[in-house]
Amino acid sequence: MVHSAYDSFELLTNSPSKIESIESYASKILLGCTDGSLLVYAPASEEMRNETYTLERNLKGFARRPVVSMLVVESRELLLSLSESIAFHKLSTFQTIAVITKAKGANAFCWDEQRGLLCFARQKRVCIFRHDGGRGFVEMKDFGVPDVVKSMSWCGVNICLGIRKEYVILNATNGAISEVFTSGRIAPPLVVSLPSGELLLGKVFTSLFDS
Repeated sequence: MVHSAYDSFELLTNSPSKIESIESYASKILLGCTDGSLLVYAPASEEMRNETYTLERNLKGFARRPVVSMLVVESRELLLSLSESIAFHKLSTFQTIAVITKAKGANAFCWDEQRGLLCFARQKRVCIFRHDGGRGFVEMKDFGVPDVVKSMSWCGVNICLGIRKEYVILNATNGAISEVFTSGRIAPPLVVSLPSGELLLGKVFTSLFDS
């Protein structure tokens, strides 16, 4: 007998723009699109299972370029978005409150919720900024790395990076790099943070790395 661990069902159809990224907030679904718009979908009723979602808001001009990644930080009532740069928005209104100008051209980022640290990769650089409340951000570190970072996640006080076809740990204090293992034939390497504090690293087979 075949066991199905998950059920799949369609939440929405006929999106007005091509979807580039997705995030959730409470019962809402946030869709970042290739035309720079942000679509906010909400369930038609409080019963979420197999419920059709309807378009609640269409924020055209949310970004000037495709919204390639988003992250909701509920404890600080923030939405982080990666497009032309990295921007911080009020979660309640989606109003932009800060833009990290140095992150222009960034291709990946990760967030340390406990310490309020933003880490992003741009070309062959990895930068760390600290959120000091409100609209304030302070640059903490700027490190060079061997190649363009494909994916990244905080790993305790350090950062796990997917570079080329391998995984490395970047010491967030002094910039020293130590190898973990190669990602095998898959490309690009994928680093995913789990709620347990572990990291899921893509390989020929799935691996767990305890942070």
